[in-house]
Amino acid sequence: MKRLTDAEKKQLEGKIEKLRERQQTLRETNPDLPKTFEEASAHTGLIRRFARSAVWKYGFLVVVLCLFAYNAFQFLQWKNFGSNTYLNVNLVVTLILLFNHIALSFTKTGWKSRVMKTVAGAWIGFGLIYLFWVFREAFCLLDIGLTIFGNAN
Repeated sequence: MKRLTDAEKKQLEGKIEKLRERQQTLRETNPDLPKTFEEASAHTGLIRRFARSAVWKYGFLVVVLCLFAYNAFQFLQWKNFGSNTYLNVNLVVTLILLFNHIALSFTKTGWKSRVMKTVAGAWIGFGLIYLFWVFREAFCLLDIGLTIFGNAN
C-alpha cells in the first residue's frame, strides 16, 4: 500500500472538503430533500421494510408450496402417470420455482447454499430439457411455419 506524503494528504483533504461543501450547497438549494435522516426514513421506510421483509420471503414460499400441493394432488389424482405431459410440466415448473426460491432466499453462505444453488441450477437444466422435449412438436411446427413463410419472400 502506498504511503501518502504530507502534500498529497493536504491535497486529498482539500478535495474532500470541496466535495462536502458542494454536497451541502446541493442539500440547501434542493427544497424537496428532507432536512433530517428521520424524515427521509419516514418517507422511504415502508418501501425499505417491504423489500427485505419476511412477508415477501415466506409469503412467496407459501404461494409456491400451495401451487406445488395443488399440482401434486392433480398428478396423484390422474390414474395413468406420465400420460398427461402438460400436468407433468406444471410439476416441473413448480419445482423450478421452489428450488430457486429456497436457494436464493433462504441460503446465503456455506455448504448449504452451494448445495441448494447446484440443485436449483440442475433442476433448471432438467426443466428446460423436459419443456423442449414435451413441446418439441410445437417447435417443429414453428420451424416449418418459419420455413414456409421465409421461402415465400
